[in-house]
Amino acid sequence: MSNEKGSNEKGQAEKSQAESLAAKSQAGSGKGLFIDSLDFVRRAGEVNGKTPLGAFLRLTQDLPEQLTDESGMVVWSLKGEKDARGKRLLRLHVQASPQLVCQRCLGLFRFDVNNESVLELVTSEADLHSDLTESGEIEESLDEKILSSRHMSVLDLVEDDLILSLPYVPRHESCPSQAALPDDELEKPSSPFAVLEQLKKR
Repeated sequence: MSNEKGSNEKGQAEKSQAESLAAKSQAGSGKGLFIDSLDFVRRAGEVNGKTPLGAFLRLTQDLPEQLTDESGMVVWSLKGEKDARGKRLLRLHVQASPQLVCQRCLGLFRFDVNNESVLELVTSEADLHSDLTESGEIEESLDEKILSSRHMSVLDLVEDDLILSLPYVPRHESCPSQAALPDDELEKPSSPFAVLEQLKKR
């Protein structure tokens, strides 16, 4: 029995290591990395990698050209786990510095992103919009719920996080140029959630 258990643990460790290596190679080339989300959580899986900002087309299609050196890379990691109440969670960490256009002076600046978010996996549309626990109690949770999938794109999760991180109106804290527009003349953008929804439909 102990030999069988040891073999299973070794097999899971090898699978996690293979996923991590795949993440680094596929993410670096901009290719997709996919996981079986429920199995990923069950095994407490972990993947991480670096991906060029230019590989995220939905993110960058309306942005200026991004840097191609190390400063133009997105560093990310994803971990699967269950909490004390049995919730299936994905912990996502994203670091990046995309180049944006300041809407006051029209100059370029780097916007630093360093996000840690928790996504709760649910298995049905009903659970996706429900605020009740299995026992019927009202749930108080700040974790975003997403539908589980056997073919979930890790880089889509990373890209969604980056899109939602962009400011409503990109601008320097203090513009280096004197040719800056007054705040009341800046374009008022729509909700970032609405923008993300439109981008997903393209």
